[in-house]
Amino acid sequence: MKRQPKLEIISINNDSMTFMLTKTDTSVANALRRVMIAEVPTMAIDLVEVENNTSVLHDEFIAHRLGLIPLRSSKVDRFNYTRDCNCSDRCPECSVELTLNIACRDENELDVTSNDLRSDDPDVVPVDSSQDLDNLELQQEKGGILIVKLRRGQEIKLKAIAKKGVAKEHAKWSPSCGTTYAFEPDIRINHDAMDLLDESQKQDWVNSCPTKVYRYSEDEHTADIEDASRCTYCDECKKKAIQLGVPDLVSVRHKQDRFLFTVETTGALRPEEVMRSALKILQEKLTNLHSHLATEQDTGEFH
Repeated sequence: MKRQPKLEIISINNDSMTFMLTKTDTSVANALRRVMIAEVPTMAIDLVEVENNTSVLHDEFIAHRLGLIPLRSSKVDRFNYTRDCNCSDRCPECSVELTLNIACRDENELDVTSNDLRSDDPDVVPVDSSQDLDNLELQQEKGGILIVKLRRGQEIKLKAIAKKGVAKEHAKWSPSCGTTYAFEPDIRINHDAMDLLDESQKQDWVNSCPTKVYRYSEDEHTADIEDASRCTYCDECKKKAIQLGVPDLVSVRHKQDRFLFTVETTGALRPEEVMRSALKILQEKLTNLHSHLATEQDTGEFH
């Protein structure tokens, strides 16, 4: 029977999201998670040309730091992969140029941050860039990702080229710094067994859960489930039930067709953009697989 997976967003903000994926199985849930981690494209610095560097860090160290600075990538789809571009080297269709030119002129130590990078494309800038802020005080408060510290007389001048890529090639292209899913808990309390306990035992059993899954009602003198999603499958409630002499008091399983996802991004993309892009990529993969299988069946090459 053809399945119709459903997705429900529970909470969302600028860099994280929680959603529930239902009516599917582990294979699809894990495929979606892996695509979000490794196959959603973003922009990242891939080439650094250093003209002058008198800082305490050598060129390769700085280039590595630059590569790991997340760049805003909401418009990544308008760029070509370098391997697919018609240009001979690089062009605005497949790359963005960022420059860094800064020197320390006084006795105070100077922090060089991602805010000092200047991009020739306003859509591809460091995620915490303050270039669009007119207020100098706000720019200073914004901070930025530290690249290097300069002392008086030291300077750094370089050109960095950002390109489109995916995390399967290098982790710097990953839009996610944490993508996980967990089975939705299926917790059932045996209320007949619960009636065998006195009030203090019920309270002790409720308090045995470290994540506060259960609650005790003073009015009804009974224990019930408060929030099943807090369950971490630690089995403390089951161990406590055994100590109290009612081993069948609670059953803790997980639902095989409901998955709670948590997505945290680097800031290169919003979490809903990561999810939409991953769903699109996964759909394309399945369509291509179906097409190849159909072709092999028609030609008699399928075994």
